[in-house]
Amino acid sequence: MIKIIIPLLILSVSLMGCPEHTCKPDYINPAFIGFTPADIDTIVFRAYKRDDNFQHLIDTVIVIDSYSGIYTRMHDTTIVDVNSSDPNHFINPNFDWQIYIPAKHRTVSISNIMTDATQGRRGCSNPIISFIQDGQTIAPHWFDSNKFYISGYRAYIQN
Repeated sequence: MIKIIIPLLILSVSLMGCPEHTCKPDYINPAFIGFTPADIDTIVFRAYKRDDNFQHLIDTVIVIDSYSGIYTRMHDTTIVDVNSSDPNHFINPNFDWQIYIPAKHRTVSISNIMTDATQGRRGCSNPIISFIQDGQTIAPHWFDSNKFYISGYRAYIQN
């Protein structure tokens, strides 16, 4: 009897699989084009309440090259990834964002990040469909790399 129950139990557990859950949101890495390293050695990310016209500041993250950010330089482009364990420090759909570049006295706004709110069992994704950057709608593409910290979606910022 036990020889029958144990295989049936294993089979039923494996057929159930993992419970379905909402996938965590993807995030956007800023890609700075034509900036010198000194221009972007310090960047400020500001998270605002979503869909609130940047009226209510929620959080501020100061990103410093080689300290709180991973800066990857390729030709004239630098991709910045926040080095933080807090998922809310990444440019994600939960907030509207401003990226302030102190050396240039320039602010870039990113809002209305739209995702495909999918659900899945194991490995799943929540792709970014579009976002608004400085008033212009962007339909980003996933960039794949062998370096996890530069894979993903990008907001291109020209000098």
